[in-house]
Amino acid sequence: MHFFLESIEYSTYNLTLNNGRYPSQYIDLPIDKQQHPVTGTGTSKATQQNSRGRPRDPEVENRVFDAVMRIYSARGWSGYSYEAVARESGVGKSSLYRRWSTREELLSATLKARWLPVEHIDTGTLRGDLRLLAQMIFDNRTGDYAQLEQWFLVDGQQYSEVRTVTKPYIRSTILQARSITRRAAERGELQAAPDAGLVMDLIVGAVNNHVTTTPPHLRKAMMTKSSAYLDQVVDVVLKGTCPGYI
Repeated sequence: MHFFLESIEYSTYNLTLNNGRYPSQYIDLPIDKQQHPVTGTGTSKATQQNSRGRPRDPEVENRVFDAVMRIYSARGWSGYSYEAVARESGVGKSSLYRRWSTREELLSATLKARWLPVEHIDTGTLRGDLRLLAQMIFDNRTGDYAQLEQWFLVDGQQYSEVRTVTKPYIRSTILQARSITRRAAERGELQAAPDAGLVMDLIVGAVNNHVTTTPPHLRKAMMTKSSAYLDQVVDVVLKGTCPGYI
């Protein structure tokens, strides 16, 4: 993960299956059991209300988060405004401000709701975890919002507000991905713990390179054969970095 995320520093990969929401195989936890991806603290029922005591409306938030993703993927930070989000989502500006007082706060909430949910990967096996990680990366790199990567790369260099929101989230995601091999060692799947950074680099780097270097006329075939390809990547990585894998 270090190779992929650290090298671009401010880029991101939005999961776009199920209309931009995480499919059940990625995340299936009640909100009060979920952890904040940066702080690691739980989301209590008390924090599910805003500072004025107004209960969160999941449907309103989904509309807003979807709008933010569409706007940002098309226009970047300069085109991302409360006016644009209100028009795109059909939610009034006053409602937006009541829930998120700044653009940065709204973007942070959107990333939490739509970002790569690595913190929820725990299939019970190392191979299962790495295979799910590979699928997440592939889905993000081939989805409707794949342009977010370029926008965050550019905007992160120009706007401190974007860096403030994305940088800690990226670093947290890297640490969460590296914990996959630690959990495997704790379960007794490995005779010796491999270099977690190397494992993540190989998985994420291979998938990213595969997607970005496939020419347009072979794109359809790439999508059709993606499952077999991702299986092969994970198997090769396990064989090369985890010789004691049980």
